[in-house]
Amino acid sequence: MSKQYSWYGIDFGTTNSAASSMTGDVKESVKQINYGDDEGRPFPSLVAIHKETGRVVTGREAKVRRNELEGEYQYFSSIKTIIGEDRSYKIAGKKWTPVDIAAEIFKGLKEKIGRDRVCNEAVVAVPVGFTADKKRNLREAASRAGIQVKMFISEPTAAFFSNYARLSAYHHVAVFDWGGGTLDVAVLKIADGKVFELSTAGMSIAGDNIDDKMARKLHADYCEKKKIMKSFDDIDDVSKDRLLARCEEAKIEFSDGEDFVRINMNNYDELGTVRGQMEYDFFAELIDPEVQKAMRCLSEAVEKSGLNMKNIDCILCVGGSSKLRPLREQLMEKYGEKMLFYPPKVMWDIAKGASMISMTEGHYGLNHNIGLILSDGEFLTLLEKSQPLPCREKNVSLAIVTDEKKAQFVITDSKDEEDRSFVQYITVPAGGFYEEIFELSCFVDDDNLLRMRIRSSRKDKTVLHSWTYDRLLIYYDLEG
Repeated sequence: MSKQYSWYGIDFGTTNSAASSMTGDVKESVKQINYGDDEGRPFPSLVAIHKETGRVVTGREAKVRRNELEGEYQYFSSIKTIIGEDRSYKIAGKKWTPVDIAAEIFKGLKEKIGRDRVCNEAVVAVPVGFTADKKRNLREAASRAGIQVKMFISEPTAAFFSNYARLSAYHHVAVFDWGGGTLDVAVLKIADGKVFELSTAGMSIAGDNIDDKMARKLHADYCEKKKIMKSFDDIDDVSKDRLLARCEEAKIEFSDGEDFVRINMNNYDELGTVRGQMEYDFFAELIDPEVQKAMRCLSEAVEKSGLNMKNIDCILCVGGSSKLRPLREQLMEKYGEKMLFYPPKVMWDIAKGASMISMTEGHYGLNHNIGLILSDGEFLTLLEKSQPLPCREKNVSLAIVTDEKKAQFVITDSKDEEDRSFVQYITVPAGGFYEEIFELSCFVDDDNLLRMRIRSSRKDKTVLHSWTYDRLLIYYDLEG
């Protein structure tokens, strides 16, 4: 019997998480397999911990049994949004951190995969600009579940890879990935079997914010009808979560073509039974500020790429919030229906794309130079475009040619200001000595983070400044 290989990708989402594998005897004969819950849907990113025993319930079970378990269990949702924070919760005599809670989601996914095969390593997709702390903590959470993170990939780029066969004929694609926690946009160039990230943009306003906005509006209406004035923030957690879930369902109903929805609740905190309704036109106007910000984010990403919308061949729309009817209407009005592409199985796209990258290990690198602007205006390259990632540390020595008490370093990716995707000004103290030597070292680590340190020969090589950059533009060779 021939040995089967599996390359795994994981979409660790704010609302739902998913895993996907490319499995086969050889890379040329792989098939995609999706792993979520027992109902064939993504795995809800929910963790419930028993307040007395510490027993953990995750995923679909935690979601469908929420009303039953809420009193005895402490619930955690959207853990991805706080994965980089230093906070803890005392439950059943144990301290739980965001890393501990995120690890339970990874364990749940690994258990689903383990019914067929074992997942010991995976490529994990994260939002654009996911910070160094968040990546480090997410890597630790996966490790506690027995999963080694091979690398991180941006969610919109992963979404493109899952649709590569359908979109490979295009030269420029804008990926619009609007989910529950973030909006991520990436502008990509496709050439010679390679995919180049030209620019990215993002914002932390997404589906969860819209649910909250709808819930607060309905709550105010409920209070007005019942003549009970109580802040939405002060109602019990069960009532609040039930209303938020119902608002999420109403969004979907509007997106499916409904023009009117009823949102009624029983046992809603001290208000009891409440009845409400919302018309589509009101909903569209209510969320128009969020839709406009999303539209501007798309325009910003295209502008940062050095292109305009006439150069974009397709807008790939993924993520649950990309299906919002008010957004679709504005996108079609501005860019035309032919410009938009909505994949049929969007819920698995990011995990699938990450698994495809897992098969091409070693075939990715920098899509731009990284260097210094010298005092004469010249550009000194530190890391070259096409540099395979991760890369070893590179060191350069520079002399200050004045007796100033400080030295400034300008880190960027181009000599020409108009072509730069980023610029960072770093000022460090100097001893006031002519020709004081500064040593600058830089490398890109396993998390695709640029790390840089500056030392002085006059200060026993003490680190004067360290800097981390988390928005590197990457190229990938899917056919390499």
